[in-house]
Amino acid sequence: MTLYSRESLSAIQQKADISLGMAQLSVRGLSEDWWLKHLGDVHWQMIATAMGQADPVFRDAQGRLIYAAFCATHFEQPDPDAVQLGARVQLRSSLWQAGRSRLQSNHEVFLGDALILRLRMVSTFVTHGAAGVNKSVLRVRPAIIPVLPAAPDGFAEEAADRARQLRTTHREQAFGAQGLATHLPLPELDFNAVGLLYFPSFTRIAAEAEAVRGRAQGSIRSRMMLYFGNVELGEGIQSAVRTATSEMACNLTLLNAENGLLAVCDSHRHVQKG
Repeated sequence: MTLYSRESLSAIQQKADISLGMAQLSVRGLSEDWWLKHLGDVHWQMIATAMGQADPVFRDAQGRLIYAAFCATHFEQPDPDAVQLGARVQLRSSLWQAGRSRLQSNHEVFLGDALILRLRMVSTFVTHGAAGVNKSVLRVRPAIIPVLPAAPDGFAEEAADRARQLRTTHREQAFGAQGLATHLPLPELDFNAVGLLYFPSFTRIAAEAEAVRGRAQGSIRSRMMLYFGNVELGEGIQSAVRTATSEMACNLTLLNAENGLLAVCDSHRHVQKG
């Protein structure tokens, strides 16, 4: 039986002060990888809080271990030149309902009054249909569903509509061998504790694919990732450019070995200075 947590009838909100050190920064502004990982943890912890739990370990009504897997993320960095080593910034995070058992977290990072990062993340709950087989992952309902207000923007709905369109387009479009680049995720670096390709690794592979094609010249202004599937340990990932409207924008598709849709990345970059 699914229970509905009424621990909170308002959005889960939290704040934190963070010092920008080597981990939080890159040579081009903020470290996208670090912030995805850190705010992914914040997202999962806020879900646990909404469920009245101390730890972000989730189960379904049958007691099976389930995971809050991301459907979409949108990373935005308005001004990479505003950040500097040693600066103290304030993180403001909130968790909202995004339909059925989907949840959305919104994160904003401020340096004084200036917004230097915004990240929106939508997750759903999944589990392995067959133990250790990532392609068997399926959606499930958690034993406890938090009751939260609806997200104040339309990001989750827009992402879901875009995902439906991309699935349809992918079914109609055959990807040939030409124009594909192959990437091999590493077990020690790219997979998480339950054996799934960790969601920041999709971004890393997409960024690598952009660099291979000479399209990573400026710092990231905006990157939207839509996630469709996962891969097994030892399985390669292929990348293909769908559209490249300018030197500062690129749309990439990540595919498994059978050309199955894994993720789509829409990125826009700041013009490189100097």
